[in-house]
Amino acid sequence: MEGSFHTIPLSDVLEMIHANRGTGVLQLTCGRLPLRLHFVEGEVVGGGILDWEGFEAIVTFPLHPEEGRFYFRAGPQQGTPLMPFRVFMAEWARLSDQWTRFRSVLDSPSRVLETPRATEPFAVFVGGRSVRAAARNWGVPLIIAAERAWRGLREGDLTKLRKYAWFGLRIRHPSARRTQAGIRDPEDITALLDGSCNLGELIQAGLPIPRVRAYLIDQISRGALEAPGRGWVLRDLLWEQEAEARGL
Repeated sequence: MEGSFHTIPLSDVLEMIHANRGTGVLQLTCGRLPLRLHFVEGEVVGGGILDWEGFEAIVTFPLHPEEGRFYFRAGPQQGTPLMPFRVFMAEWARLSDQWTRFRSVLDSPSRVLETPRATEPFAVFVGGRSVRAAARNWGVPLIIAAERAWRGLREGDLTKLRKYAWFGLRIRHPSARRTQAGIRDPEDITALLDGSCNLGELIQAGLPIPRVRAYLIDQISRGALEAPGRGWVLRDLLWEQEAEARGL
């Protein structure tokens, strides 16, 4: 089974697989964003965005995409349901709405935020920290950390820095060559990804954030870059690109 979201909504596709007790893998795309869902007898047992696995990753994919395609391939799968199908659908809808609300002020959970006051719950942001890092520090789901950040930004307890969690990635591109004299050609980003510098250092050396972001989106979505963490990186980069287009 395959088709376009222009002709059949994603929610209807999921309902059909559930009603027919389908077992297999559903591949979805919305723009440059992929999602993979594993079904056993009509129940979702797993999934993710590239190497970012689990329900937390699944619910960052739009439940009602206006564009994109789907392809269901039947075949043996293993696993237990993440939750009953009706609960799964309701939670996806609820969390999708929450992400939309939080992203009205926060372009992505990779954004680094800062506070001048070491008062809870925002003390974790003293000196600057991404929302993803704050979630790990708090020991809470990413959506909870995003809600706290959203509240802190709205109430003036937090401010946004021009930094992102993915600045710390040190990527070794298979086509990169080591440059000895710094950035010779700002357009040739691939040549700089030899693992000697992280992305933040390259940006500090002169590469514009939008150019690096667009390059990474293209390389990751085409499978040319398979660095660990590429799933959450791609999700956040696409959110940031959308926010940039909105002027956020």
